[in-house]
Amino acid sequence: MAIFRGEVGLQFTTHLAKHYAIPQWIELAAHAQRNGFDQVWFNDNLGHRNIFVLLTAIAAKVPIKLGTAILVPYFRNPVDIADAFASLSELMDGREISVGIARGDYAQAGNQVHLMKPIAMVKESVECMKRLLAGGSVRYGDYPTLTEFFHLRSDANIRLGFAPKSPVLFYTGGNGPRIMEIAGRVMDGVLIGGFFIPLVRSGKLAGLLDCTERGRKSAGREEPLRKVCEINISVADDRDKAREFPRRYIAHMLVVLEAMGFSDEEFRALGVERQTVLDIKRAFEGGGTIEQVSALITDAMVDIGFIAGTPRECAKTLEEMCARAQEYGFDQILLAKLGPNYEDAITVLARDLLPAVMR
Repeated sequence: MAIFRGEVGLQFTTHLAKHYAIPQWIELAAHAQRNGFDQVWFNDNLGHRNIFVLLTAIAAKVPIKLGTAILVPYFRNPVDIADAFASLSELMDGREISVGIARGDYAQAGNQVHLMKPIAMVKESVECMKRLLAGGSVRYGDYPTLTEFFHLRSDANIRLGFAPKSPVLFYTGGNGPRIMEIAGRVMDGVLIGGFFIPLVRSGKLAGLLDCTERGRKSAGREEPLRKVCEINISVADDRDKAREFPRRYIAHMLVVLEAMGFSDEEFRALGVERQTVLDIKRAFEGGGTIEQVSALITDAMVDIGFIAGTPRECAKTLEEMCARAQEYGFDQILLAKLGPNYEDAITVLARDLLPAVMR
C-alpha cells in the first residue's frame, strides 16, 4: 500500500540556487516533468530572477502545473499580479496555476519592505485578485490597506480586459492561526510551507488545520480546501554538501518559528534552546547577512527543518513525513529546496526515494 496517495511537486528556490539561469530552470522543470512530478513551484524574492519571467518561460516550453511558494504581495500591486496570472494562463493549456501567497519572511522581505498590516494585506490582495480574475469590477476604496500601501485612488475602478484561460487558485503560505482561519474563509487551499517538519514534530500542525476548518465553516463554505505541504529535503551522494546546503534556510526558519510563538519546550523538542534562536534573531537585527548568520547554524540544527544527507540517510525520514502528510489529508507533498545539485536531486528522488513512498 502507498504511504502517500496524492500528487508530488517540487519547489525550486531561486535565492538558494541562484547559479541557475532561466534556460537551466526551464530544463530542470522539463526534467521534473519527464520524471513524473506533477507540479513545480517557485519562490519570490527581490533581487533574484523574476518569478513571472520564470513561470512564463517554463509555461511556454513544459507541460506541467505551476505555482508560487510563496508570492509576496508587497512587491507588486494586485492588479499587476492578477493580469500577470491571467496572461500566464493563456500558455497553460488548462493546467492550474497555484498561487501560494503570504507576507514574506522577516529575514528577507522584512529587510526590504515595511510589512504593514500583513494579515489585511494578504486577505485584501486575495479578495481583490479573485474578483478581478472572475471578471468583476474592483473599486480600490473597498480595499483600504492596498489603497494606502500602493497609493491607489480610492474612487477609481478597474476590471481586467480579458479572462484567464486556466484556473488560478489561491493558497495561504502563512502558518499562523489568524491567516489560516482567513484561508478557510476566502482561499482555495492551504500551503504549509517550509515549516511542515517542525510543525509536525512540535504538535502544532493539527491546531493550525483546525483554524482553517473553523474559517471554512464560519463562511458557510461546503467544498473542502486543498492542502499542500512542503517537505524540505537536501539529498546528494556527497553527505557534507547535502548537510551544508540547508544552513542558510534554517537560519531564517528559526527566527520565524520564534515569531510564531514556539515555546521553550517546543524548541527543545526540535533539539535547540530558545536562547540560541534569540541569538540568531539578534544577528539578523544587527544587520547580519544570511551568509553571515548561517555560520551560526550547527549540523544538529539542520534536522530541525530538513531531511538532509545521502539517499540512504534520507529514505526513512522521508517515508515518515509522507505518512504524516497522508494522515493529515494533504493532497500534494511538495519536495522543497532539494540540495546543492537540482538535476541530480530530481533524478535521485524519482529513482531511489519516491518509489518506496508511492508504491
